[in-house]
Parts: sequence; structure tokens; C-alpha cells
Amino acid sequence: MTSPSKEEQLNRILYEYQLMESSVQILQQRYQILSSASTDLQISQQTLQDMKNLPHDNPILIPIGGGTFVRGKTGDLNLVVVGIGADISVEMKVEDALKEIANRLDEVLKTKTSVEEQLGQIVQQMEIYQNVANRLSAELQGVS
Repeated sequence: MTSPSKEEQLNRILYEYQLMESSVQILQQRYQILSSASTDLQISQQTLQDMKNLPHDNPILIPIGGGTFVRGKTGDLNLVVVGIGADISVEMKVEDALKEIANRLDEVLKTKTSVEEQLGQIVQQMEIYQNVANRLSAELQGVS
């Protein structure tokens, strides 16, 4: 069995490099989604913390999207409605909602850290492949 030629090795390395580039793009997209989710959860957490101590009938502005707000007043803040996924929401006590949000935030941040680590590993591997590809290319061109 003969060993692969330098050209075959270079082609294989370039192919694997392209696969790693695709993986990096996917992981970057996932990271952006996780960043957005963590920001949303942090805002929800902070808003609930701030609102649980507001007096009844306290005037507030309610964001409805696009930088638009409607005026409102606080009501009974003992119970809040929390989305639990798949367009399903449940009513729960503020403290339970805060625990739920904290648990979700913890999971999102752990996943985000994992994605960061995966990205770092792939980028390191890509650097190695780039160096090998450069060396093989130089050898094929007769440069030492």
C-alpha cells in the first residue's frame, strides 16, 4: 500500500479545513442565538426583581415592540405568566418564576461556554491544518 502523495494530502487537508469552516459558522450562529437568549432571560430576571417590590397601581410603560410603549399600572404581582416552551405558558408565583428563569439562564450560559470551547478547539485545529497546508503547498511548488 502506497502512502498518499503530497497533492492528495493537501487536497484532504483543504477538504477537512472547509468542513471545519462550516462547523465554525454553525457554532457562531448557535452562539449568537444563545447570547440573545441569555440577554432575554437576564432582562426578564431583572424586570421581575424590580417589579416585585412596586406598589399596586404604580404607573409603568409596557413595551409592545418597535420602540413603542403603552401606559399601564401594576396590578397583582403575586402571580406572573411564564412561557415554558412550545407556545405554552403557565401562571406561577414570582419567586417560582425567578427560580425558573435562573435555572434556564444557568443552562443557557453553560451551553454558551461549551460552544465557546468548541469554537476555540476548532480554530486551533484550523491553524494547524493551515500550517500543514502551507508547508505542503510550498513543497509542491518546489520551495523549501
